[in-house]
Amino acid sequence: MKYVPKYKVFPKSNHDESSRESFCRVLGGKLASNLRPKLKTLYEKKLQEKLFSSLGREPNHKEIAKLIRSQLEGKIWYRLRTDNQDRMYSITFDTILRESRNISQIALKTKGGIGSIKLNSKIKIPSYLKKLDIHRRPGGYHSQYFDGDISAGAHYDKTISIHNMGSHGLNNDDPGKSIALWIKKKYQNFKPKNILDLGCTIGNNTLPYKEIFPQSNVFGIDISAPCIRYAHARACELNTDINFVQENAERTFFPSQYFDLVTSRILLHETSSKALKNIILECKRLLKPNGIMIHSDAPQFELISNYDASLRDWDATCNNEPFMATFYSISLKKLYSDCGFKQEKYIQEFIPSIYMNGNKIEENLTPSFRNSYFVTGAVLG
Repeated sequence: MKYVPKYKVFPKSNHDESSRESFCRVLGGKLASNLRPKLKTLYEKKLQEKLFSSLGREPNHKEIAKLIRSQLEGKIWYRLRTDNQDRMYSITFDTILRESRNISQIALKTKGGIGSIKLNSKIKIPSYLKKLDIHRRPGGYHSQYFDGDISAGAHYDKTISIHNMGSHGLNNDDPGKSIALWIKKKYQNFKPKNILDLGCTIGNNTLPYKEIFPQSNVFGIDISAPCIRYAHARACELNTDINFVQENAERTFFPSQYFDLVTSRILLHETSSKALKNIILECKRLLKPNGIMIHSDAPQFELISNYDASLRDWDATCNNEPFMATFYSISLKKLYSDCGFKQEKYIQEFIPSIYMNGNKIEENLTPSFRNSYFVTGAVLG
């Protein structure tokens, strides 16, 4: 589905740019639905038995990925996928460069229209975000080039739908909406006063918490000033009262026991071993007694087949996400326990996607696992 939001702060493509964006989206779909399944057939029919015999045991995800990379079909898949990622950024950069000043002025005019924004000019960008251009985006998502720049946030909004192939809905808010609604149904007496979304980027998964819990004060934090500016302007145009703050999730300015619910979406695997533990410890500090912590990411390797785990090798080796393989290999239940959450309060669920299942989207045409979102967390008590 083509992603064309109605809010003015979204950078508008011209005809040719829009056509090239559609090409990237369609090619991504073809790679996911046509070529990727053939890799599995190749492995199961021709490679698996030989690899097992040579090792004398069941191969792990790293060994499977290495073998797939050595095959012609695997080389084609890795190359085409990487090229399409770079093409996506190259094409959309044309739009961003042309529109950046204009949309930044629009954002400035919307400031304070609803909700709030608080920036921190002294904040330091962590090394794990500076060493590599995350997701292969030149400059990452924190770089800014003039006062009031929102282009990194706008670029994220522009490209996320191409990457997701439209599977997260018209406002790319299906993960937040599906998870928030699941929380409300699972904890029927839960009435959170304060909610915090960590690593909120442009707030696309933050806004649904205000929709599902309208009486709550909802906060979204991110380390990127351009993303926070864009998130605030976007929320103002969507008439949603969110408090956006530029903060590092490892240690925030909020007082202890301030939040009833702390969430994140695809944040944890973008950090580091040290930062990950700091973030979970910070969640514990921030939560009230009986408060709930929910983190959504892809499922841990222990919950999926070694072959399915091997498919994430592209993200780790080609898409500048070096911590991904380490993160998915650890026990989150043990990590949360080590940080002070009781093991019997551990949460682990696959939450059905409202949008993907409601629109019968083919499972291969989405980066989500079987049209669901995997969450882990704990109740503090």
